[in-house]
Amino acid sequence: MSRPTHNVVFRARSYTGEDGNTRHAYHTIGAAWSGDDGIRIRLDTVPVTWDGTLYLRERQEPAQ
Repeated sequence: MSRPTHNVVFRARSYTGEDGNTRHAYHTIGAAWSGDDGIRIRLDTVPVTWDGTLYLRERQEPAQ
């Protein structure tokens, strides 16, 4: 199995930043990657309060 290429995240909350603009906090809840049979998504947890929308964000390689 290949390594996950994306994180699965959801918008956990909204808040007002110091500049007065609305900002959003996201939490990672799983991983996703492409396989021979399509895209696979593995959720480590399911949020209790969410709007039903999940986002796929490309994983960033950690700095060495």
